Amino acid sequence: MMRSARVAAAAVIVSGMTVLSAGCSSKPTVKPDGAAQSVVDVVSKQTGFHPNDVHCPDGVEAKVGQQFDCHFTGPEGKAYVANMKITKITGDNVEFDVNTHPSG
Repeated sequence: MMRSARVAAAAVIVSGMTVLSAGCSSKPTVKPDGAAQSVVDVVSKQTGFHPNDVHCPDGVEAKVGQQFDCHFTGPEGKAYVANMKITKITGDNVEFDVNTHPSG
């Protein structure tokens, strides 16, 4: 179990995909549920730990370079943050780097 916690605490930088939402705004935004699923996929694949309470913000403008944070509970009940940075947008798909670490 300790090994899993150490792995999850390490920086994990990979690309994830999520879809855009146009909503009422003229500018497209990242869907929070899509971003959260990407965090789950990245953390699960890289560490074997499956977070089940990832929360990402609403209203994040979908533009390259935009950054935002998602939060989740990691191994042993510790709070973690996933720093998200949009690196590419293709159609309705957003690609970003994900860097997870304990919050605080």
